[in-house]
Amino acid sequence: MGLNVTKGTNWRRSIVVKIFLVCFVCIHIPLIALLLNFGTGASSNALSVGLVVLVATLIGTIACLATMWWLTLPLRNLASAISQYRAGGTFTEEKLSKHGEDEISVVTRAVCGMVGEISALAERVNGQPALDPLTGLLNASAAYAVPLPHLPGQVDGGIDIIVVVFELETIEAVSARHGREVADLSLVAVGDLVRQHFAPRQIAARMSGTTFMLLFADDAPAVVHACCEAIRRSVEQLEVGLLSPGSLKLTFGLAPRRGDEAMADLLHRADMALFRAKDTLRTGLETLKP
Repeated sequence: MGLNVTKGTNWRRSIVVKIFLVCFVCIHIPLIALLLNFGTGASSNALSVGLVVLVATLIGTIACLATMWWLTLPLRNLASAISQYRAGGTFTEEKLSKHGEDEISVVTRAVCGMVGEISALAERVNGQPALDPLTGLLNASAAYAVPLPHLPGQVDGGIDIIVVVFELETIEAVSARHGREVADLSLVAVGDLVRQHFAPRQIAARMSGTTFMLLFADDAPAVVHACCEAIRRSVEQLEVGLLSPGSLKLTFGLAPRRGDEAMADLLHRADMALFRAKDTLRTGLETLKP
């Protein structure tokens, strides 16, 4: 809440003003006690004056600490509720002080509102895979969240799961030469080709601007090679607007699953295979040639 000098009620309810007043009073308690001691004509020897100042200082310190603890209690409750919510628990609004016009109350109400909006949004998208808006494929977050259960058996000596990552090598040059619109249309066309050649499989994703991922489950290496080669040839023959056939090149990286390997580890190994293929100027499909 911004403090406005034209609104006296805001100043009077401000937590800053309350803290200032408490500190001011508590700091001056020893001085007030000393003046009262002299004003009442009490003994003014050094011992009595020292005891008065000492007792007044202790009273002022205790009063200041106790009042500060009470004033900042809503802030500590808010911090505790946020920590519990971030740790996976529920956000307990019942213990929070949302009434009032001081800064802590305003922040508490704002946080409660934002948590409510986040919870509503999470409920709305719960269980729905996140899609890349340009290609209609899964996005990177959804790809990393794909569960990889143990699949029974193998087909014709194949490996149960193979992750393929491929990259459009020349899309940046296309964007620089023909404009962003042609580059975006090319990505859309690549997404369509993936759906065409990858069907009926479902796990295909656009991982970044020029990188795509395919997940083959229980397919023989020859089948994986045939599908990837079909996508590679179709992309090379792609013609979009001023983009001539042969303008787009694909490089692949492949990673067969080892044991109960997680999706993130598979993608990392596929990325490394992609980089090695780029360094050696190969397509990356050589390891799958029948």
